[in-house]
Amino acid sequence: MRYFIARFLLGCLLTTLLTGCSTLKVVETWHKPAAQTHTKIMILGIGSDETKRSLFENIIVDELRRRMVTAVASHTILPDLDKTDRAGVVAAVHAAGCDAVLTTRVLAKGDGTVSQQQASGDAPGYVYGASPLTTYGSFLKATLQASLYDAKTEEVVWSATFKTYDADRPAKVSRDLGTFFFEALRKDGLI
Repeated sequence: MRYFIARFLLGCLLTTLLTGCSTLKVVETWHKPAAQTHTKIMILGIGSDETKRSLFENIIVDELRRRMVTAVASHTILPDLDKTDRAGVVAAVHAAGCDAVLTTRVLAKGDGTVSQQQASGDAPGYVYGASPLTTYGSFLKATLQASLYDAKTEEVVWSATFKTYDADRPAKVSRDLGTFFFEALRKDGLI
């Protein structure tokens, strides 16, 4: 009986670790010293898929709003980025009353396989890591870059580059980014 309870608890722990942890690895961040605090941010996902853009922006806005940060999804004002130039984006930011715009774009992406040690079989030592490594699944790797622009000066006041191995799960990555954006921008005094 104790054996089955141990297997169940180990399975629960692995599930929590594999589904609940952030898949982001911060490569670098930078912020302009003495930049002002921003109170309303437009979220702008740069990419060719408008459906993914809307999903990304909505999730980031929701994550920030849950933490009492006012944010606006750009797709509600700029429905087609391919038909919008820089002046159109600047005008939309000002029309929405935003004092900053947070852009995010994919720099690179590629496939990769991530392996996890997984308990299997009835091997007596599996709890102590004696089971063989088995492939858990294939994930899409991506390198992303985010930049926060001050709406008044139109200058970059913060930027970050990060990697994810879960780019084929845009909702999860977006939630992780929302948390990261809040924590990093708050720490740097920008929100």
